[in-house]
Amino acid sequence: MKPWIAMCFLASALFALDFNRESYFQNLCDQNDAKACLALGAMYHVGDGVHQNFPKARELYTKACQLELAEGCTHLAYMYENGHAGIHPAKALDLYAKACEMGDMSACASAAKLYENGVGTDENMQKAVDYYDKACEAADAKSCAHLGTLYEQDGNDAYAVLYYQKACDANDASTCTNLGMMYLSGKGINVNEKKAYQLFQQACSLGDEAGCKNYESMKNAQWY
Repeated sequence: MKPWIAMCFLASALFALDFNRESYFQNLCDQNDAKACLALGAMYHVGDGVHQNFPKARELYTKACQLELAEGCTHLAYMYENGHAGIHPAKALDLYAKACEMGDMSACASAAKLYENGVGTDENMQKAVDYYDKACEAADAKSCAHLGTLYEQDGNDAYAVLYYQKACDANDASTCTNLGMMYLSGKGINVNEKKAYQLFQQACSLGDEAGCKNYESMKNAQWY
């Protein structure tokens, strides 16, 4: 078989597969299967096997959200935040908050970011902290790390150490370095050079360049 003929057969097979996938999800979505609506919405959102169609994606995400699927609300919020369905930051915030309450912790972090930056609402650091904390408690390392940074910037070093520890425990490399610096300098916790050395070593093993530099410096100085 000539290569171009084989390619035609392959293209036809892939088209049929995508068409069947689209039809499959559409049929389930018509029966109020929220996850199918979400899956089909994602296909239209990014153009996966179908022509990219933001209005269709918004319609499907809306249905998934109305069917109480948290991720549907999150995806819809993302569209409103990023101009894929018009720029409506207030709508995005409401939807992120709804999705967060429904259990999508990524939405909690997104709501926190909007409150922190005053997007779609007035800046509200207390609400931002509350939403970051929800995400952190659900093991979102980046939210824990960011809370640590906010507390350190605010001069609350003890809380900074607490949240840096949570993030480092979840293997957030750069935060292990930050926590090591807290132990090395005695900010928010008693000075513990051995602990700092161990944290820099951990950060380095996780790929953090600053952690590697600190670890090598302490090692070369024969601290431990």
